Amino acid sequence: QMPILIALFRFFPASIELRQQSFLWADDLSSYDSIFNLPFEIPFYGDHVSLFTLLMTISTIFYTRLNMSMQAANPQMDQMKWMMYLMPIMMLGWFNNYASGLSYYYFLANMITFGQNFAFRQLVDDDAIHKKLQENKKKPKKKSGFQKRLEDMAKERGYQPPKK
Repeated sequence: QMPILIALFRFFPASIELRQQSFLWADDLSSYDSIFNLPFEIPFYGDHVSLFTLLMTISTIFYTRLNMSMQAANPQMDQMKWMMYLMPIMMLGWFNNYASGLSYYYFLANMITFGQNFAFRQLVDDDAIHKKLQENKKKPKKKSGFQKRLEDMAKERGYQPPKK
């Protein structure tokens, strides 16, 4: 994913097609979209507020929370929890002074992912899948024809499978 991020990071400010192209409140997609100029400068952030970057950060944090709630408890996840929230905040600082097209791209990708997750949750019945898995666990395992032939060949050669 990092090579794609680097390619996009270089594409948006250099793209001739995006220069002076306005979209919603952004006057130029190859530059940042300032909706409010601050009378001072915040270190690592800048002296303005970029709405596409703000929306991208909020949607990324929301996406992180959504994914964290869907995953099972894991000791390693507790250690990574703070990193999952720190990354969108760092991206807020990086993308605030960068091309608004890139922030819009990430925001739109997050929105599409939310839609896919919502549709998937509506279409898939978790209880029915869990019930089917439990039923399949109770059934004896059937060996395929290929597996039977391999075992027969191994027995002919004197191979004894390890005891469980």
